[in-house]
Amino acid sequence: MSMVYLVSEVRSPLVDFGFAEVRQALEAAGLEVIGPSPGLRDDPRVTPVIVVRTAGSANEVDAFIAGADGRPAPTYPDESFTITGNGGRVVVEAVHPRGLLYGCLEVADLVRSQSWTDEGLEVRKSPSLAVRGVKFNLPYEPYSNGDPFKENLETCFDLEFWRDYLDELARNRYNCLSLWSLHPFHLMVSSPEFRDANPFTDEEIADHERFFHALFGHARDRGIDIYLFTWNIYLPEPVARGLGLPAALANSSEGTETINRWDAARARQRAPQVSAYYEEMIYRLLITYPELDGIGTSGSEAMSGTGSEKEQWVVDTYLRGIERSGRRVKFLNRTNMQSTADIIALAKPRIDPSRFYISWKYSIAHCYSHPRPAFEDLQHAWDGVDLEETQLLFTVRNDDVHTHRWGDVEYVREYVRAIAEKNYVHGFYWGADGYLWARDFQHVDHGHKAWRWDFERHRLQFQLWGRLAYDPDTASDVFERLARIDHGDDASNLYEGLRHASRIIPAVNRLCWRDLDFQWHPEGCLTRDHGLRTVLDFLDSSPMPGVGTIGIREFAKAERNGGTSAETPLDVIALLTEESRTAEEFAAAAEDRDPAWREPLAACAILDLRATAALGRYYAAKIEAALELARAEERGEPGHAVRAAELLDEAVEHWKTLGFFWSQHYRPYQMARVDRIFGYPFYLDDVRRDVHLARAFGDNLPQGEVTP
Repeated sequence: MSMVYLVSEVRSPLVDFGFAEVRQALEAAGLEVIGPSPGLRDDPRVTPVIVVRTAGSANEVDAFIAGADGRPAPTYPDESFTITGNGGRVVVEAVHPRGLLYGCLEVADLVRSQSWTDEGLEVRKSPSLAVRGVKFNLPYEPYSNGDPFKENLETCFDLEFWRDYLDELARNRYNCLSLWSLHPFHLMVSSPEFRDANPFTDEEIADHERFFHALFGHARDRGIDIYLFTWNIYLPEPVARGLGLPAALANSSEGTETINRWDAARARQRAPQVSAYYEEMIYRLLITYPELDGIGTSGSEAMSGTGSEKEQWVVDTYLRGIERSGRRVKFLNRTNMQSTADIIALAKPRIDPSRFYISWKYSIAHCYSHPRPAFEDLQHAWDGVDLEETQLLFTVRNDDVHTHRWGDVEYVREYVRAIAEKNYVHGFYWGADGYLWARDFQHVDHGHKAWRWDFERHRLQFQLWGRLAYDPDTASDVFERLARIDHGDDASNLYEGLRHASRIIPAVNRLCWRDLDFQWHPEGCLTRDHGLRTVLDFLDSSPMPGVGTIGIREFAKAERNGGTSAETPLDVIALLTEESRTAEEFAAAAEDRDPAWREPLAACAILDLRATAALGRYYAAKIEAALELARAEERGEPGHAVRAAELLDEAVEHWKTLGFFWSQHYRPYQMARVDRIFGYPFYLDDVRRDVHLARAFGDNLPQGEVTP
């Protein structure tokens, strides 16, 4: 077999893209590809052949007719598909073009596994989660300033980036791109009524509209819905002036008002021209961009008053704008700094229930912690809420790992299964508040760098969240085969090594938990307020609530009283030590292969493995040192503090190793939410200071007395 025929009975950009992926997989297997051509569909002599056809009526037409008749239409398209194969004839069938796309992508996987010609081939799949999205904070009027946004201002007005990014999302079965900005309106639309509030010329406004139409159009051609999210109430200075407000009431990032923050928020909230402007902007967005599928917001950081007062403002602006547009878009109301009861009482009666969603931060800021976070129960999130009549979407925040690769397939599999078990949750969008995977500005532009975009370096992470959200049963070897595309013959070692290395950050988060992104970036051991998190911070830390991990001080007490059945600091230390050792072994196995030519992404991944393993060893030593300090305190035995200082001396060496491997291919940058320089060598003196803190801790203990 050297020639394969492609036959498409459906004309759709989604099917065209799916067939392009099949063609690429077949050609990589050394096969010649003919087609796609509908004229070959009934020719029995044409084998092997891959046929794509619609099963039943296209529900896009059904949905349109239902809407025109005033009847309820499906909220989501049918994305299921079937694949059957016999005698060299493979048939992909689905009701909707999205299902056909995902069926084609599945065929490409089957080609890579050399099983697409199996007799009696039968694959039937439907999405586990209806919404599988990414959270992308735009660099225009961003929530926080920092290099991730400054370095991507041009990138995010580059259609080449968006086409590559959206293609990658589609390959991985994402169907939602959520775009977040404090104030996107003046960049996207203009209104005659508020022309003075838009600082751009008519020509610039027209250029912006063409750009966003092209971006949103490509998303539609890849089966990806667009949701636009805002916080409230933020006004860039030109907009504020155009609305007749003093510059002191402007703000274009978190906490940048020039007068008292809450007085400014109250004034904006009560200004009639501000609420009228917001209503008009929502209306203009929806009539200008029919490609927009959803609007999301919250009564958030720059608002004042009670929850019901803030929600009333949202209802009087956003929902009024949606009502005026006549569009049947989704409305997503975030619970951030609001009461779910207030939201439901005021917003839900004003919008079609099938299009109304509560949006909630599932793991707060740290999805890499525990795959089944307990915050819903701990925070009594749904007290008084009828979950049979309430639809939820989760925000899944990765403010944990922004530099080195991450990829633990079993962790993500368990995470998405836990979400899918909640019948009131329709899906999620994952991403960061302080980072965006666009232009790879962290990596030096020489050496082994042969790519442009950050998501290419982090491809495995994107693959895991998208593909497993569609099908949590996707076999691990699917991802290992995909890794070969980027990493060549090093793929097996690097995939396994990353799987182990990726267990380091979640273990540290579980033991030394901090809720919010600016409070704690575990990849750098950094906080906004104090820089490097010290050994005393670890000693004082609490574990992640509700997941069965016992904290350092509590465990030191439990040791004296018979132990505990929880995950202990000793368990975490053992895990960090073992996973670091294993990651090092796989990195060494890849290096020992020593080929004449190594794929650039493989060379990069080896350094990432080495660095993450060193980070794991650093944390193991630091956590053990904090435990020794707790023992010294609990038992009144300063000798434990001496041992802590010795461990922290070891931690210094691990930090040096970490800095060495990081500096081989990365450069420092100004973080956004943590507002610190990211770069390990810059904090070596802080790491050394931990040794002195441990010694001083021991010196200050009462000699020979047991702490009560």
